[in-house]
Amino acid sequence: MTIEKKQSEPIEPIIFRVSRIFGAFYEIYNEREGYNRAVLRGKLRLDKGDERNPIAVGDRVYVEKKQSSDYTILNRLGRDNFLIRKSEQGDSHVLCANVDNVGIIASLTDPETKTGFIDRSIAACYQAGIHPIIIFTKKDLLTEAELNEKTHFYEDLGYQILPVSYKDPISIQTLRESLLAKTTFFVGISGSGKSTLINSLFGEDIQKVNTISNSSKKGRHTTTNSYLVSIPPSGYIIDSPGIKEWGIFHIPREVLLASFPELQKSQSICKLAECCNLSDQCEMLKTLESGDLLPEREISMHSMLESLDRIHKVRTGNLKSGRFRGKNK
Repeated sequence: MTIEKKQSEPIEPIIFRVSRIFGAFYEIYNEREGYNRAVLRGKLRLDKGDERNPIAVGDRVYVEKKQSSDYTILNRLGRDNFLIRKSEQGDSHVLCANVDNVGIIASLTDPETKTGFIDRSIAACYQAGIHPIIIFTKKDLLTEAELNEKTHFYEDLGYQILPVSYKDPISIQTLRESLLAKTTFFVGISGSGKSTLINSLFGEDIQKVNTISNSSKKGRHTTTNSYLVSIPPSGYIIDSPGIKEWGIFHIPREVLLASFPELQKSQSICKLAECCNLSDQCEMLKTLESGDLLPEREISMHSMLESLDRIHKVRTGNLKSGRFRGKNK
């Protein structure tokens, strides 16, 4: 008599969030199952489009597990939003998906995060429709007058500002409470204190922290791969590797201009509704060239606009800003 072996029945597909990506493998998480390893179904591996990877940290995915096997990601659910960097070669890198906030970690000193990085980050948030929070770190290294000068610069423009220090538990608790019940993507230059801040938020060594290089005063990279971690009792943080600047080649010029609140106000008085062809009559360009903007903001916007037209990548701060006139897209 022949006994037929029963094939393993697949478990009902369940929803996870992608918490980390390791080459061909994915770490996935949900509250019931915890952290697990998964692989992509073959069809998804081939369907990348112009992205480096069809799946990003923060994505919600349908996952199946057969007995005695890894989890398999069957499909990616629709995204509420996603944050992207795009190089001049057209290579798109989705940094995260389905987030409520972007926490722009900006160190006030040692090393100081330049306004150019903050403004590019804000522009990327504006284009993606994601709320930016500027989290100034190392506030204990400044006097109260210096701190007020630096924080009021962006606060007066209407941005949410949270100055913190790991030596000030109240500031850490205030930040922690603002992140609950939300998913927040953390981004900052190397040495901005991002890993130290995350460790302070969780009260444990979530990330290995390296010291600042004494020779260059630039941070050493500690995070090498974006990852998602839950904040009890609710909420998530997605941490990212320290980066030098945003690739903003995916942002149209008119959106870049409108990301500045002081320029967006001018857009509302444009005589041609929904025009934004950046002609000589563009109200935003008129305001930009009027000299009414703060010098730092004017230089920052010209730098971003010029970088879109340059063949080779140039870091923020290395551009000699000149006057910009609209060009065909």
